[in-house]
Parts: sequence; C-alpha cells; structure tokens
Amino acid sequence: MIRSENISKGKSGEDLASKYLLKQGFQIVEKNFRSGRFGEIDIVCKKDDLLVFVEVRSKTNLNRGTPAESINNLKRERILKSAKYFLMKYPKYSNFNLRFDFIGIKVKGKFFRKTEIEHIENVFSCDEF
Repeated sequence: MIRSENISKGKSGEDLASKYLLKQGFQIVEKNFRSGRFGEIDIVCKKDDLLVFVEVRSKTNLNRGTPAESINNLKRERILKSAKYFLMKYPKYSNFNLRFDFIGIKVKGKFFRKTEIEHIENVFSCDEF
C-alpha cells in the first residue's frame, strides 16, 4: 500500500474511532495532537474528570498481526511524552484523571464498509507516566 493510501486509511480509522467515542459519551478535545519531536496522539477526549489519550490503528491485512500488536515500547514512550507535553500546553487538564486507551479498527471490506472496533482501556498504566 502506498503512503497516501496509508494516510487515508489512518484518517478513516480515526474518524470511526472518534464517532465511536462520541457514542460512548466522550467529548473530543483534540485530534492529531502533535508534540514536535515526540510524535502524535491520535485522539484526546474527555468525560467528566477523565482525560483519555487514544492511539488508533487500522489494519486491513491481519496476517501481520492485529492492530493491538502494532503498539511497541517506542510507540508507548512517544505517547507518554506527547501526553506530558499536552498537559504542559493545556494546564487546565492537569487535575483530570488520566487514561491511555487503544482503539483498533479491523477493516474487512473495501472503503471501510465492514469494520470491527476493538477498544482497550488502560492499554498501559498511568504509573509509567
């Protein structure tokens, strides 16, 4: 798959994840938050006093593993650093409870017609934060 198709697939997956989170009662605070050299957080959302940093992965070819299996230690470290940067940039969220979630989108048909959403809460501990 070429890079522009990967970006399009990722954006479609993030849009589906955002809709899913809205249905779960979350408010989207920010999408594609960039923290300079650390990377990006796909979705930052909140519900009551809970702030959630969400990594979204979409996969069409499950022969190379599930979306959740694509999160490695380097990605986890980048998400943690990006979350710290987010809280420095937006101190109004510093008293919120924090959670790190993962949403995997398994694409089974062309154009995201058939999808399966896997939502893993607390994909890694805030103790690492």
